Amino acid sequence: MPDFENIYCIIKRSEWDYYQSSKERIRMFNRVKRINRDKLKYSHDNQSQFISRLKTLSHELDLKIRYVHENEMDGISPGVNDLIISCGGDGTFLSCAQKYLDSTLLGMNSDYSPKAGFGSFGALTTTNSTNLDVHLKKLLSGNYSIDHWNRLQVKVNGELIDRYAVNDIYYGHNIAYQTCDITVVQSGMEQDFNCSGILCCTGMGSHAWHYNAGGSSFSNDLEAFGFRVLFPNLKIPMKFSSGIISRRYELIMVPQRDNYIISFDSKSDVIETQLGDEVRVFLAKDRAVRVILFENKKDGANRKLPQED
Repeated sequence: MPDFENIYCIIKRSEWDYYQSSKERIRMFNRVKRINRDKLKYSHDNQSQFISRLKTLSHELDLKIRYVHENEMDGISPGVNDLIISCGGDGTFLSCAQKYLDSTLLGMNSDYSPKAGFGSFGALTTTNSTNLDVHLKKLLSGNYSIDHWNRLQVKVNGELIDRYAVNDIYYGHNIAYQTCDITVVQSGMEQDFNCSGILCCTGMGSHAWHYNAGGSSFSNDLEAFGFRVLFPNLKIPMKFSSGIISRRYELIMVPQRDNYIISFDSKSDVIETQLGDEVRVFLAKDRAVRVILFENKKDGANRKLPQED
């Protein structure tokens, strides 16, 4: 048996299930383009088949797993000796990483598909329908490694916030089309920005929103985090607009207006700040996510720091 006291599998609620949950949502679903309705149904069926196969294989292997739907996540309290399997996509993995701080995680992409335009990529997951059988056997035999992925944390006016991000922290206006005015201090340099917000990321998160915003990706093995100013006003002279910050230091942000928000991994449960508050972002100490991997990592890969602007 694997070296865990309990194994929980958190099952994502499919979008198709969401739209079928009430008459009003069914009416909304019927207004969606036909091709998108087909994709939602395909993803739902794909996930259902994956979960059915997972249950069958785990039963055959006598691998005892407790299945929990994501709307029932508050009903369990896994500890440091327990394993959490996230069965969904990257969003499900991030929800588990935020909620279950002490447990080990295994990410499963339940909607993998080789069909172009269908399914999900699952950047944070290691297991899908192509390797489920092999990975369950490796889990049972203990043939895996545990990697450690950094988390980000913040202080507001010196008060430590008990919230964490695996990918990124966004700070800025809660309305996407509104610009914000933020003073940023990094490595002793201070700069005023009129921009669309500030994005801070771990090495893992550097491959997601940060990369799509024009930032360079870097290895999660680095004891550092990155930041990028989103769409800064180019008419204002800039000393910097992005950077990489060592674990020893923090990024300081001071809002010049009220009602800016701090969002962790793009979740809707945000923290509001007011004019003149001091927000500090840093790598969380002793709070790395323990993640099960079944493949050997390449030593030293992607360790080069990206260049700053």
